[in-house]
Amino acid sequence: MAADQSNVIETPEELPAEMTAARVHRFGAAPQLDRLPLPEVGEGEVLVKMAASVVSHHDLTVAGGRFAVRPALPYTPGLEGAGTVVRVGAGAGSEVALGSLVRLYGGGLGASRAGTWAEYVVVPERVVLEVPPQLDAEVAAACGSVALTAWVALFEVGSMQRGERVAVAGASGAVGSLVVQLALRHGAERVVALVREKERGGALPSGVEVVVGDDGVEPPVDLLVDTVGGPRLSSRVGMVNPGGRVAYLGYTAGQEACFTLPNLLARDVRLLPVNMMRRRPPRDLESRLIGQFAAGELQVATVGVEARRLATAVAQLDAGRARGRVVARW
Repeated sequence: MAADQSNVIETPEELPAEMTAARVHRFGAAPQLDRLPLPEVGEGEVLVKMAASVVSHHDLTVAGGRFAVRPALPYTPGLEGAGTVVRVGAGAGSEVALGSLVRLYGGGLGASRAGTWAEYVVVPERVVLEVPPQLDAEVAAACGSVALTAWVALFEVGSMQRGERVAVAGASGAVGSLVVQLALRHGAERVVALVREKERGGALPSGVEVVVGDDGVEPPVDLLVDTVGGPRLSSRVGMVNPGGRVAYLGYTAGQEACFTLPNLLARDVRLLPVNMMRRRPPRDLESRLIGQFAAGELQVATVGVEARRLATAVAQLDAGRARGRVVARW
């Protein structure tokens, strides 16, 4: 039964009856562009006209059928994005205004409900956050989740204190680069950026010590934030002072690492997983961080692609060739 649209408030612009969405029809297959009816707005929901949709490793994991939730096929991926509110359902409108620029994140997007890889998306108002109107839509789409992850890894899990020494593995990536920026902003004595290739360190801020590879850091650091994982994680633990911490949160370099237990015990280093699915950072933290992006105090690199080339963008991300957060433009 169609939802009752009599209590829906919408912008003056005439909205189309149909839209384009990038959908996965088979796990492991490339997404394809489909024409679909414009989704109806239910109670407590808003309709967002998408400007930018993030293509993330999380989306690829779900699309490959490797996530805990396997959506019914075909489905529309996309965990996060940004756009303009064009319709507001009954019971909504207290958190966001009609016509405002918003970012979307979480709430089952791209897994248990249709995600952001579409021209229009219906979402519960609770997963929508109004952002400063001067913020670029690509940055608005790309900045929030990586900034929250970096903050949680550095402060809530890693417990960084002013004056400590910090190393960041995968420092040129989206999360890693923000860990670097936040550590500098919050008084780290020394920040070591571990990168795979020398040129990847060129975009990092001044005041950072760039190290190519991960064979050693002298003197050792108090905290390692590791965003890449893989078999070299065990050797990177050797960069940390006895009694120090390793906050680890990624596995783009591999899903397995092997530790020699006597060596691990002797080093007395705490291994601390960063699981964002179990954490609920306060709403005002995300707003504060996004405000720093709007003010130019934090930066995130984006790679913008036209939505019609979304399948190509997925392949580039999967192959590790993307130099920044991949964002599809509608």
